[in-house]
Amino acid sequence: MASEQYVDAKSFRAWHNLRVMKNTSPFEPQLAVSLRVMRILLTMLWLAIAPEVSAWLAPVSMPARQSRVGGQAVHREVPQTLTGSLGDRIDDALANGDVNATRQLLPKFLAEAGLAADALLQAGVNLARHDLYTEAEQVFGRCVKDYPNMFEGYYNLALAELALREYSEALATVKKAPRGSPSDELARTYMRGKIEMALGQDAQAERDLSAAFAAAPEEENFALDLGLLYIREWKYQQAVEFFRKASGFRKNAPYLQLGLALAQYLGGQSLESVETCRALLAVQPDLSPARVMMAFGLYMGGKIGEAEKIAAQGLHDPNPFPYLYYLHAVALLKLQSKDYGGILNDLRLAVREIPRCSLCYLAFSKVHQRMGDQETALADLEKAVNLDPSFAEAWYRLVPLYDQAGRHAEAQQAQRRFEGFKEDKANRETEILRNVFLKVLGGEGSPEDNR
Repeated sequence: MASEQYVDAKSFRAWHNLRVMKNTSPFEPQLAVSLRVMRILLTMLWLAIAPEVSAWLAPVSMPARQSRVGGQAVHREVPQTLTGSLGDRIDDALANGDVNATRQLLPKFLAEAGLAADALLQAGVNLARHDLYTEAEQVFGRCVKDYPNMFEGYYNLALAELALREYSEALATVKKAPRGSPSDELARTYMRGKIEMALGQDAQAERDLSAAFAAAPEEENFALDLGLLYIREWKYQQAVEFFRKASGFRKNAPYLQLGLALAQYLGGQSLESVETCRALLAVQPDLSPARVMMAFGLYMGGKIGEAEKIAAQGLHDPNPFPYLYYLHAVALLKLQSKDYGGILNDLRLAVREIPRCSLCYLAFSKVHQRMGDQETALADLEKAVNLDPSFAEAWYRLVPLYDQAGRHAEAQQAQRRFEGFKEDKANRETEILRNVFLKVLGGEGSPEDNR
């Protein structure tokens, strides 16, 4: 089985997608159907995997079996004075979080002659587990150079290159990997599909990820990536059906259920999405991303009080998802809460964790306005439009605040910006509706660029 030889790639998918999505803004509760909502819900699902990174080992490590060259076991004696001491010191430095020491030791390690394949693979895996992907790339590159007939080295090198967004290089590495066992070829097909998806080559990615899933439907990674690709291609109903099918091969797979909830929501099945999350939380009550998805669905459905309660409960999770703070804050605002201190604290925590949170600053401005602090509210909105210059609502709310501050020229400019982006918003919504209807009729919509 592929899972036996290639410890699953969830962590690599997680950190790769986390990096890809870092420049997107959080979901916008004011627009029930928008490109922003789709982007952020995708972000939410992808980021959901991130807390599990430390528990998942993505690259191929070989502690339980020997290195292979051309399918043959390698028996190479490596003096402990060469790799053992340096390798142990690197492991110790990583365990202690000493990145500087790791980087000082690595060139010495790579300068050693006769490094065993196992030693290189293990070092590269350990570096990748600690988010040192450039360094992992160097180690796997050395492995490929020294052992050109070993598939594992190429596979891991491609993963490191994928993490670094070196997509063309990763694709070339996968193509250069030597032909191997059926499980090797299955891993190649899957990795090629992931790289093609990163490159925006959705047709090729769907072909390869579908082939990987067909060969090993019990592999959760294969199902997750293919299901997310359907969502990116606007094939919501197909995604719903696919996630249901995939869940039949992997019972109690929480992220497949989370993917189902996402597809249901985007496909207009908001009640079903909420119930899917409710069932998931009954089994895994600490799964914070499911609580976010449920609270978001309730909020967008107008059930603000219930959304606030779900978000508040989630803030007591062991590792609360940062979007819960944002959702809790905006739900309290919607409920006309006077707990301004608590709302501001939620928003500060959200801003600390959510990259480029323009909507957090919109919420900040609403709180400060209610508190009578017009100057700070204006500054909040200026931060929002600096983070997202196309943020129509922020420009709209800036107009009266600029006028009140006597900054009439800036008010007029804000009005023009709002009018321009308001028109653009209408056009985008029309395009979304067109694609939704194409989906309902069984066609395909334009894929969304999530980067």
